[in-house]
Amino acid sequence: MKAVIQLFWRICLLRQSPAYVPTESWFVIAVVAANLLTSVIVSVAIDPAASLVEVSTRVVVGQAAYASFLWLATFLRQHPERFPAALTALFGCDLLITAAFGVLVPLLASTIGTQALNLASTGFLLWSLAVAGFIVAEALSVQLLIGILLALGMTVLSVSAGFAAIGA
Repeated sequence: MKAVIQLFWRICLLRQSPAYVPTESWFVIAVVAANLLTSVIVSVAIDPAASLVEVSTRVVVGQAAYASFLWLATFLRQHPERFPAALTALFGCDLLITAAFGVLVPLLASTIGTQALNLASTGFLLWSLAVAGFIVAEALSVQLLIGILLALGMTVLSVSAGFAAIGA
């Protein structure tokens, strides 16, 4: 377990290629499930007024849309064999970043002001986009800037799909 967390952490630091992520079916499913659960828990913790069903629907639809866009991109670039590793790396890194965010937000909220909290949230968002862009760039064999732009587009579309699913 420690080796897997270290692998995802090195990818989050843009020091390790996602090509080395295990792609066994059980592992991919475990990472996706853990990421979904963590995303739902953190989302509900940040916005306790939100309905658990709405948050769960938004997260599941959003992440399914992101996975679909990633599959389409790897298919169109003629690298479908890279999809399992890229998907697992994306969701594994998102799991670590979301968990860190979920731990730090309550601590920051109680010690610093709203503006600093917003700045921290923006920092986590930018870090997440950089990591996703790095993974996408590696999976598609494109430049990092192209990967970041593609990751940004996939993020916007998947978040929009998640909110559309709950009628927001």
